[in-house]
Amino acid sequence: MTDVTQGEQDASSANAAAAENAAAQEQRAPQQNGAANGGGNGQQASNSNGTLAAGAETAEAEVKSYWPADWREKIAEHASAGDKKAYEKELRRLQNMENPYSVYGSFRTLENTWASRNFIKMPPKENAKPEEVAEFHKSLGVPETPEGYFENIKLENGAVLGDADKPIAEDFAKALHPAGATPAVVSKALNWYLARQEQQAADLDQADETYRIESERALKEEYGPAFKRKTNAIASLFDIAPGGVDINNERALYSRLMGGRTADGKVIGNDPDMVRFLVALAMDRNPSATVVDEAGASGKTVDGEISEIENIMRTDRRRYDKEFAGRYAELLTVREKIRARAR
Repeated sequence: MTDVTQGEQDASSANAAAAENAAAQEQRAPQQNGAANGGGNGQQASNSNGTLAAGAETAEAEVKSYWPADWREKIAEHASAGDKKAYEKELRRLQNMENPYSVYGSFRTLENTWASRNFIKMPPKENAKPEEVAEFHKSLGVPETPEGYFENIKLENGAVLGDADKPIAEDFAKALHPAGATPAVVSKALNWYLARQEQQAADLDQADETYRIESERALKEEYGPAFKRKTNAIASLFDIAPGGVDINNERALYSRLMGGRTADGKVIGNDPDMVRFLVALAMDRNPSATVVDEAGASGKTVDGEISEIENIMRTDRRRYDKEFAGRYAELLTVREKIRARAR
């Protein structure tokens, strides 16, 4: 602040000089007034007015002659260091200055601006020392360690970091810490991440539900009234699997398989091709399971339904063709598989 102190001293000297000049004028004023009063004629008054006017012109000339007429050119030449373009640019800027006092006034304004604001000095872009970088980060409020971020982190909408999110957040903080990320930046990024995770989960739930409805519609059209009976038969494949067929048991093989996803991201239990495959597998393992309600009744139930349909075939052919022809063919296929297993 040496320059500022020197400027203040110069200003004080200028003020003192101005005060002395004013006192001298006050001393001269009575003398001039006395001379005017002593003469008592118009010629003397005229000379007095002329003297005052001449004095004003002389003072103005003294001020103008204090600085050289080409002071702008000299400053521009000094600032540009021989660069013609820079010289012209600096000269244009100096044209806005009324006199050299304005240059100093501009400097003082800039100095006051810097002094009144909390500016932070950045480290050199190249070859910055570790301590310079550390001081810069400290000025920004960056914690000393990545763990320090979580002391002042601010999550929105009551969000909290779950067990699955904490490792990711910690790795994220470690990656940003050397770059000097502030706690506000880390908080903003984590809030975005949590909101994004929540939105992705909601979008996935919606996509899963849409896919389930579409698959169910297709299979119902294909299986007709037997849809529920056929799909329920799938559970019989997991009777001996660990955890049984409890879909709510997260450790059960049945639950993990049905709730898993195929390579394209679809839920296995909702994939119509997977359902067709498992239905066929259940039918091959227990043919009666997919065609009769009483799966445990085996061949007797199949034979009984075949006899009933054959009776309708003989007594009401039209009804048979309309309602039971397909079912009869299905039952005959199952009976052949049952007999083949028996042999």
